Amino acid sequence: MRPSALLRIGDLRRWPSCWLLTLLGSVLFVESTWQVFLAPTDLLRYQCYAVAFWFGSAALGWLPAHQCAFLSFYGTQPPFHILPLEYPPLALLPFSVPLLVPLPYYTLTFALLMLAAAILLLWLLYRQVSSQAALAGALLLIVGGGPFLQVRYDVLPSLCVLLCLVAAQRERWTLAYLALAGGTLLKLYPLLGLPALFLAEQQRLSAGQWPLTKVSAWRWRHLLLFVATVTLVSGLFALLNPQGALLEPLRYLGQRPPQIESLAASLLWLGSLIGFGQPLRLLFSYGSLNILSPLAAPVTLLLAGLLGGGLLLTLWLQYKGAFDFSDSLLALLLLLITTGKVLSPQYLLWVIPLVASSGLGRATQLRTRCWLLLWLAISLTTSFIYIFYYSHLFNSSIAPQVALTLPGFFEMILLRNALLVVATISQFGFGFLRTL
Repeated sequence: MRPSALLRIGDLRRWPSCWLLTLLGSVLFVESTWQVFLAPTDLLRYQCYAVAFWFGSAALGWLPAHQCAFLSFYGTQPPFHILPLEYPPLALLPFSVPLLVPLPYYTLTFALLMLAAAILLLWLLYRQVSSQAALAGALLLIVGGGPFLQVRYDVLPSLCVLLCLVAAQRERWTLAYLALAGGTLLKLYPLLGLPALFLAEQQRLSAGQWPLTKVSAWRWRHLLLFVATVTLVSGLFALLNPQGALLEPLRYLGQRPPQIESLAASLLWLGSLIGFGQPLRLLFSYGSLNILSPLAAPVTLLLAGLLGGGLLLTLWLQYKGAFDFSDSLLALLLLLITTGKVLSPQYLLWVIPLVASSGLGRATQLRTRCWLLLWLAISLTTSFIYIFYYSHLFNSSIAPQVALTLPGFFEMILLRNALLVVATISQFGFGFLRTL
């Protein structure tokens, strides 16, 4: 990818794109505002975590009794001891800022903060990549991220990953590693991009002739900065609650069964149709609708193996020059999304900036258009599932029974996951074509 030069105010030719981007941003705000007033589950969980951390368990009485029932602890807990179960401790930062306003305005404040982060993300695409990338990002956010952008915080780690990419392309390595560390501390998935960033730094500093076998020639300073930053912040929270900061998130992720929208769940459902992996059961746990099957363990193990192999393949393609850092980041995140046990709708926010700023400019115009159409289809199906199916699953006590009766529910999920698999294979296919 070749980022465009910084925009100049006097360049009138770019003003139409600027106005169109503003219009798309307004549409994005209007599209997602309705979610704020529906009291979405995840956003109310964020509020519980923030109140419990800063004021202790006794303060949970300020909120409706049922809202924080998912929290489990023994006795009365003092402030600074209750940490998020499924998120890294630094996620408390975006959860806590809306507490500066009265509690009834928490959801609205949080939504406005996430909208501001989305605007900053589009501005970064506009100024540091290209106006076309910003327009593509806005379009994909509207089609695929609009329904949940303001009620999830995933746009923040996505912004960190994009900042890491832009900084790396300009060889501002300290900023790149710190941005990636910030994303990792907010939501673990950016950690997967660390090997690709390290490789990109070595290649750039050695003018593409990186001595792979000469370890003494590698540059370690920025990698150590990343490790020190993540360790220091995690260590501070571990002093308050060692198990909650270090062990609880890993246990939570390890014990969680395949979520209903994951590729693993689609494979298990397909297997049950032809007589394998029965009985198939649905269960609402860990804050989502999950699938239970005798084949769950081998399927998730197989997908984990594909993730490991895909990581090595990505780094090899980057080492050979077929992938740049942007290509590798996108490939790694696609692998994580398609092979993971959980695929929540907001995960689409992880890759939208990378898709918009992808290096497919080296491809033919037809291939680039097909790529954009593919992602529009992925975005549409994801939003369709979230809007038209999840609206029937708001009651966790009957959600498993209702899901089994929804016409086309599993089929639509399978279609979306098949499109994601096509996108993942295509990303690697583009890399292999460049090696020819």
